[in-house]
This record gives sequence, C-alpha cells and structure tokens, in this order.
Amino acid sequence: MAGTTPAKDRLIHLLGIPDHKVNYEQARDLLDHADSNVRLALALRTDLEPEILFFLSRDPDVEVRRAIATNATAPIKASMVLASDANEDVRHDLANRIGRVIPGLNVDEQATAWRTVHQVLSLLVRDQLPRVRRALSDAMKSLPDAPHDIILTLAMDPESSVAAPVLEFSPVLTDEDLEAIIQASPMSAQLAAISKRINVGEEVSQAIVGTGNVDGITALLKNQSAQIREETLDAIIDAAPGHESWHEPLVHRSSLNTKAALRIAEFVAESLVQALSKRADLDAETTESLGEIVRERLRRREEQGGLAQDDPDTVLDPRGLAIAQKQTESLVEAGKLTAENVLRMAAIEVTPLVVTSIAHLAEMPLEAVVEVIRAASAKGMLAVAWSADFTAEEAVQLQLRVGRVTPDSIIQPRAGGGFDATEDELEWQIDMYTDLAKSRASSSA
Repeated sequence: MAGTTPAKDRLIHLLGIPDHKVNYEQARDLLDHADSNVRLALALRTDLEPEILFFLSRDPDVEVRRAIATNATAPIKASMVLASDANEDVRHDLANRIGRVIPGLNVDEQATAWRTVHQVLSLLVRDQLPRVRRALSDAMKSLPDAPHDIILTLAMDPESSVAAPVLEFSPVLTDEDLEAIIQASPMSAQLAAISKRINVGEEVSQAIVGTGNVDGITALLKNQSAQIREETLDAIIDAAPGHESWHEPLVHRSSLNTKAALRIAEFVAESLVQALSKRADLDAETTESLGEIVRERLRRREEQGGLAQDDPDTVLDPRGLAIAQKQTESLVEAGKLTAENVLRMAAIEVTPLVVTSIAHLAEMPLEAVVEVIRAASAKGMLAVAWSADFTAEEAVQLQLRVGRVTPDSIIQPRAGGGFDATEDELEWQIDMYTDLAKSRASSSA
C-alpha cells in the first residue's frame, strides 16, 4: 500500500491500545502495510480473527512472526507454519509457547486440534538446534497429558540440557522408560536428573547404581524420596571408600540398619561418624559402637602427637615414609596392596603408608610422588593416579584427600568418563616431578 487515509492513520496509532477494537475489514486492510511496525502491532493483538493471525505467520518480517509465535490466540495452523520457520528465534519462541497450548485444549478442541498440535511438536522435537529443543523440554517437563512419544524423544536427546528437564520432572515417563534410557545413555547429567526424580523406584535405583556413575549415585543418595533396596545400598557402601561425595549423604540416608551404619563408620571422617552416632533411629548398642570408633580415632591422633592427618610435614616425614615403605612391601607380599585398599585407607586417614602404597602402584619414585603432594598439584596427582591404574573417578578422591587439591581446582573426569588429559600430558607430568625430585636430591647432597 502506497499510502493511507487519515482515518486509517488514526487506526494505526490506536492499534496498541487494548480497548480499541479493530474489526476484520480494518485488520485485513493493514496486513500488507509497508510499515512493519504496523503489522507487528497487529500481530501482538489478542482480539483479531484467527485468519488474520495465520496470514501474519508468513510475514516477511521476523519480528512479526515472533509476535505470532508468542501470541496465545494464534491458531494452531499458524504454529504449523512457524515450526518450520527459517529463523531460530521464531522456532524458539514457538517452542516456549506450544507446551502451554496442550492443557488449554477443551474436549472438542482436542478432537480437532490434537493432530495438528502433535505435528507441530514432532517438528520442534527434531529441530536441529538444541536451543529450540531445550525450550520445548522446559515447556513440557511437568505436563501430565503431554504426548508420550514426544517426551520420550526429548528424554533420549543427546544434549543433556534438553533431556534433563523431562528426565527429572515429567510424570509421563514410566520406570520402564527410565531403565531403558539408563541402559542406552548412561551419561552423568542424564543419570543425575533421573536420580533427582520424586519417588525413584527400586528398579530404577538399581539400574543407576549398576552404571557406577559417581554423579548419578551421589544425586540418588541425596534424594530421600528415592527407594533403594538393602542390597543396592550395600553395593554403594562397598564402593564408597573411594568416593567422598557419597559419604555425607550415606550418613544422612534414611532407614539405615545397624550393619550399614557400622560399615559406613569404617571409612567416613570423624565428624560424620559423630553425626551418625547422633541418629535417633539407631539402637543404643549401635550408637555406643559408633562412639567407640570416634574415641579410638581420637586416641590414635593423640598418639601421633595431636598433629592433623593431612599435615604434609607429618605425612611426608622421611622417617615415617621409610617405615611405611617396609609396610608396603609386606602388603605386596600378602597380596593386599590394591587400589581399593589404598582408597579405603585414604578415606579414613592420609598416612605415610598411603603415600608409599600409591608410589608403588604407580611404579614411580617415592620422592616424585612426595613432590606432587607438596605442590598440591591437581595435574600431578591426576598423572600419579593414571600411572597407578586408578579410574578417573578415583583420581578425584586422590586429588582431594592425598594431593590436598582444593575442591575448585580438582580435575573432574571428562564427559562420558576417562581422564581429562592426553597420555602425553600425563607422562610429561610424571617426568617433570621425577626430574624435580632428582634435582632436589642433588642440591641437598
């Protein structure tokens, strides 16, 4: 349109005023207006005929189409057009809104519009951009009547930010769905999301524990509504000495039996044993046994002169290390020097024996391991753990407890598991600390 009448100009000016009624003929005449702001004002209105809004879903201006994508009164057929829009912002805005359409459909609308809504969802759930799929997942995560196939597709999405919302919150997913997802995609973020669900079932809990994923099991233990069988909890406790992130949630886990409580007390810190002994649901005999464990540790600490267990001057004292090396040789002869036993010892107390045992398993000079610990080096301890055949998850515990690495500096396993470093990088760290130990020995000779 090349121009407008004064009356139409006044109409354009009033388009943004909610109480100004625009009739069908007036709106139709403005659909091709040269000024995109006029068409945008139309697209933002909620009192227009569906036909007008559908026409605007094909507008050449992206802001007009985005307005239609977010307009609650836009017809479902407009959503079909927008779901294939070339602009990602349009599809993202539509994904945010379409989930809210489902609960609003009445019985008659469900019969006529459901098929089209499902087609729109099918397009969006397979969108090439994770941002669009993520918006759809957020919009649909809590809907009890969301289509099962759409929710399942979102839950199986390779992008954790897309899958996690529905995995954690969607009531549509069954336990069978969750078990299949765990088997097909045992990635940390997805497992942690499933572990946080309300009332996780026993079979699902067992499947999560079966993956051995540290983050997933940590989230499961923290979820007091999760149902965990006694034998499943026993399996967690078996592996817990090497995973400090499990210690506190284990101590506070509801319905611990006597056997489990005493086993946990063997490897958690004194403060956690004290917390365990204060639980009201344990019998008096168990509470007394836990108190004795605390007292025994205090006596042992006093025998060592009251020095803190992680004091490097105590742990790395040459005389203590010399004695510990002989103890390590005895463990080797008895066939008891294993990574599991070293982690169990380190979880209770970091001693010279822990250091010499790690050096032996890593086949590294003891002096090189000492240098790593003195440097509190995350990369160095990661290399030591790798050389000693610890897993990347176990390396986290060695960095934290033995290497005295601060929590914010710890090198976590890479996504999907494994050491977050190349073999060349790890070998370089070993060579560097070995050379450093040799240099220190030469200078002090």
